[in-house]
Amino acid sequence: MKKYHSLLIVLIGILMFSCCSNNDDDLELSVIGGWTVTESKLNDEIVTNQSVIRLLTADNRLEFIYHIYIGSDIELRIEEGSWTKTGNILSIDFDNSDMDPILYTLTELSSTSMTWELEILGEGTLIETLTR
Repeated sequence: MKKYHSLLIVLIGILMFSCCSNNDDDLELSVIGGWTVTESKLNDEIVTNQSVIRLLTADNRLEFIYHIYIGSDIELRIEEGSWTKTGNILSIDFDNSDMDPILYTLTELSSTSMTWELEILGEGTLIETLTR
């Protein structure tokens, strides 16, 4: 009987240990932080006229910082707003905008890179790859 009791305790211990999860993945797969766009394609053609930084904060605020080249001049634009993430959908709602929130589909997310897609009505599919 003691043999079965000991075996039962060992099995319960193994089951409890295997059911516990390490939540490091939740931190690793967070969209929060500073992201630099490393590649931006519209309908598989590279978009090269801007440098973009995306900042997503823990309080669900964001800044999109653009350096847009217009001829030989560089224009700095900063758009602020809020964001939410549900599953693989990242919803961006810019302040002072009459537009509906923009819905990005996350197709890849790791601790160092993220890829998202956006369907732009009348233009096609924008795919951006970002790194930390």
